[in-house]
Amino acid sequence: MSVNYHAFQSRGVLFSNYEVVCRQWQEKFSGYAPGRIARILHLKTDDNYLYLTYFGALYRLRLTDGVLEKQEAGEWIPELYFNEAMSVYHLLYYTKDLPVISGKWVPGHTIDGVVSRNPSAADPLLTPFAKEYSGRLEKLEAACRKAGGTKLEGGDISYEFEAFPWVHLRLVFWDADEDFPARAQLLVDQCVTDFVHYETVGCIISDLLERLE
Repeated sequence: MSVNYHAFQSRGVLFSNYEVVCRQWQEKFSGYAPGRIARILHLKTDDNYLYLTYFGALYRLRLTDGVLEKQEAGEWIPELYFNEAMSVYHLLYYTKDLPVISGKWVPGHTIDGVVSRNPSAADPLLTPFAKEYSGRLEKLEAACRKAGGTKLEGGDISYEFEAFPWVHLRLVFWDADEDFPARAQLLVDQCVTDFVHYETVGCIISDLLERLE
């Protein structure tokens, strides 16, 4: 079963609803010393917090107890959704000492080789997304621009998005024709697991598609 399936199952679910997982990750970062990750990723810190951005929004990790907060309308909100919380925690936890950005783009599902999948099964994230925008290229183009995407060449529509400054996604979309239904593909850097766990990729893809939907 693919990581996209697990991310799909967690859509719209608050991180706090997964009480055990929430507590485990907050405990991992309770009393966290941010020096290593701040040095590697050039992150801002102060006596109480570590700051970073995810899809252009500002987040902070409270160093005393490992709680994540997101800034909305000038206020800090502690209630995050599961996929966004795991994406941020995983970046801070899994980034290697000398991470590499290869510049080689590969489909997101190709990096989760340990996860079994039925290749004939519909992708729970990409298949409905492609169906939603079938025959609606102008709508998709507008959604990509609104979400901060950078237009690229490829497919009928192609855009690049920044999840984290070091983790980007590329959406390639082919509209339906007389022979094939609409199809969407999400590409990531081949070395994305220098920054996050392979399961994180599904969370990030889901968060991007939610912004576009």
